[in-house]
Amino acid sequence: MLKAAKISFSEAKMKIFIFGIVNCVLYIILFLFLKWFNLMHFSGLRMLNYVIFFLLSLYQVKRRVKHAGKYTPSIQALGIIFLTGAWSFLLLAGFILAYSLADPYITEQYFNTYGKLNSTSSFLIFFEGVAGSTIVALIAMIYADMYKDGDKKI
Repeated sequence: MLKAAKISFSEAKMKIFIFGIVNCVLYIILFLFLKWFNLMHFSGLRMLNYVIFFLLSLYQVKRRVKHAGKYTPSIQALGIIFLTGAWSFLLLAGFILAYSLADPYITEQYFNTYGKLNSTSSFLIFFEGVAGSTIVALIAMIYADMYKDGDKKI
């Protein structure tokens, strides 16, 4: 059975910042891939953002346990993963808003409502990401707790 790791606020902040940017870069790569292969109209493929976030979140928890040799308390794992997801989807919403100014197809796809430019879509992307982050954070909390119980080996 492992001991609980003490994660400082500055360390948690740095992990949230770094993993949020990594997640966002992967979302952007997926976004551009869908655009280049003309798959943007299949809205179900956007679910892959959550798959990417889920896999990187589990990696983030496992990496923390492996480097520290101690488990991450479940509440800390929940908070760190949730904030990482919120940060990454905030960056993605900003990217899509900025990208849509240069690409009329994306503007039409996301922001054009009844002939007017409607920027609330970027807020919807962000809040949809926050909702998905909540679910992934709860799963990561359970995953982090498995190390505490000794169910999972390092």
